Amino acid sequence: MKTLAKDLWGNRHVLRSQFYVNTRTTVASTKLGMLWWILDPIFLMMIYYFVFKVVFDRGGPDFHLFILCGLVTYQFFSRSVSLCTSALILSEGLIKQASLPMVLYLVISPLVQAFFCMIGFAVIMIWNYPALGLHTFAIVFPLILTILITFTAGLFLSIFEVYIKDTGKMIAYLLRFGMYMSPVLYSADRIYENPVIPQYAKILYSLNPMVHILTAVKDILFYGRMFDPVPLLIIFMVVLVVMQLGLVFFRKASPYVPKLL
Repeated sequence: MKTLAKDLWGNRHVLRSQFYVNTRTTVASTKLGMLWWILDPIFLMMIYYFVFKVVFDRGGPDFHLFILCGLVTYQFFSRSVSLCTSALILSEGLIKQASLPMVLYLVISPLVQAFFCMIGFAVIMIWNYPALGLHTFAIVFPLILTILITFTAGLFLSIFEVYIKDTGKMIAYLLRFGMYMSPVLYSADRIYENPVIPQYAKILYSLNPMVHILTAVKDILFYGRMFDPVPLLIIFMVVLVVMQLGLVFFRKASPYVPKLL
């Protein structure tokens, strides 16, 4: 962990430059530019609202905002994991030309996606301004936690992608499945309070960190209240342990990456 901190601090100017370049490139990849990152979750919200609210008559008051909170958060997580998985493959040219710590290539994507996620959160805050308060500042914690989770996942998945080229494709299906296994379109209470679902399934469901992150985001931005910090603190401590293991794994495997690219 200390080595990671030294690498990040020692190459902070490179990180700043890469963040700027990646943000500009991502925005320039669409005709609508920055506007697309506002419209994309709104279009998805309209689709799911039509299916669940209009067709199946499910969801409560302001269901569109409820969905939007979930979609913005899960898209941030999903895109960050996907980009971290392919980070080393996409940075092949830089890896072979520059002698930078390869872990830096995994840090950029979650930070860039966090920036776009904050734009989505800002839209929700403006739309649902009655829910704003001092508790709103706590949105930083689930945001940072998601960055740490996706970076930690990238430490393993980026190496797997170098050795097994179809890793990214498998991850795409898992992330799509994970969306429905996370409270994006529904409340987690619907799982916990459902008597039909066995207790062991509820325990397995609660092990999904996105269940608690999504619940925290919705508590802040939709319900206008402070979330329960205990689950997120537990996830934070577990992530730090797994991250340390991931850094050891990544450092041992990374010397072989340039030859395999």
